[in-house]
Amino acid sequence: MQNGVLEDNASHQSGLSSCSTQIGEHGIIEANEDKQQIMNQSRMRSLSNHSFLSNRYGARPNLLANIWTRMSLGLIIMFSMSVIYYSSIAEAAAGPELGVTAQKAWETMLNKADSQTKLSLQRAYENVGNWTTQEQSWEQKTKTIHAANTKELEQLRINIRQIDDAKIAGLNEKVKQTEARYESLFALYSSVNRQLDAAKAIKNKEWSAAIRTQADTLKPVVQLAREDIRFKKKELAEARKRKSTEVKRLRALLAGADQVKKQIQTGKKQASLSKERYSNALQQFKQSTKQGQSSRVLSSLNSLAAAAEKWAGSKQHIYTLEQKVSATYAKVSQELTKRPK
Repeated sequence: MQNGVLEDNASHQSGLSSCSTQIGEHGIIEANEDKQQIMNQSRMRSLSNHSFLSNRYGARPNLLANIWTRMSLGLIIMFSMSVIYYSSIAEAAAGPELGVTAQKAWETMLNKADSQTKLSLQRAYENVGNWTTQEQSWEQKTKTIHAANTKELEQLRINIRQIDDAKIAGLNEKVKQTEARYESLFALYSSVNRQLDAAKAIKNKEWSAAIRTQADTLKPVVQLAREDIRFKKKELAEARKRKSTEVKRLRALLAGADQVKKQIQTGKKQASLSKERYSNALQQFKQSTKQGQSSRVLSSLNSLAAAAEKWAGSKQHIYTLEQKVSATYAKVSQELTKRPK
C-alpha cells in the first residue's frame, strides 16, 4: 500500500514536472516572439526616423535647389526671348519707303556696323518713320475735315438762301387772297363810276343823283379794302427786306472763312515744297547707303528726319486751318439755329 502511494506521488511529481516544462517552453517561445516583434518595431522606427531626418535635412535642400535652378532657367529664357523680340522690332521698325536695292544696301550696312553705330542708325531710321507716319495721319485727318467742311458749306448756303421763305410765301399768299376777296368790290365801284360819268354826259340829274349816292356809299368801303391790301403788301415787303439783310449778314460771317482758305492754299504750297525737300533728302540717303559709310548714312538720315518733320508740320498746319474753317461754319450754323422759326 505504501508502495502504491509512493508510485502515485512519483507520478504526480512527474506530471507536474512535465507541465512545468511545457509551460516554460511555451513562455520562452512567446518571449522570443515578443522580443522579435520589439526588434522589428525598433528597426521600423529607426528607418522612419532616418527617413524623416533625410527629408528634413537632405531632400528639402535638393528640392529647393531644383526649384531655383528651374526659375533661373526660366528667367534666362524669358530674357533671351525679350532681347530677340525687341531686337527684331528695332530691325523691322517702320522707316522711309525704300526700293528693293536700297533696302538691301541698308540691311547690309546695318549688319556690318558695330552695336553702338547700329543703334544710332536704327534710332534715326525710326525717327524718320515716325515723322512720315505723322504726315500720313495729318493728311488723312485733313481730307476728312475738308470733306466735312465742303458738305457743311453747301448746306449752309442752301439754308441761308431759304431763310424766311415759308414766312414770305405765307405773306405773299395773303396778299393774293386779299386782292381776290376785294376784286368784286373794285369791279362794282368801277362800274358805278362809269355809270356816273354816263349820267353826267346825258345830263340826267335824277340818274346822276342815284348813281352818286351809290358811289359815295361804296367809296369808304373801297378805301378800307385798298388800305388792307397796302398793309398786306407792306408786311410782305418788310419781310423780304429783313431776309435780304439777314442773308447779307450770314454770308458775311460765312465769308470769314475765305481768308483762312487763302492761308490753306499757301499752306499747301509750303507742304509741296516740304515734300520736295523730303524727296531730295531721301535720294541722298539712298546714295549714302550704297556707299556704305555709316557716318554719312547717319548724317543723311538726320537730314531726312528734319525734312520729314517739316513736311509733317506743314500738314498739321493745314489741318489746323481747316479746323478754323469748321469753327466758322459752326458759328454760322448756330446763328441759323437760334433764329425764330
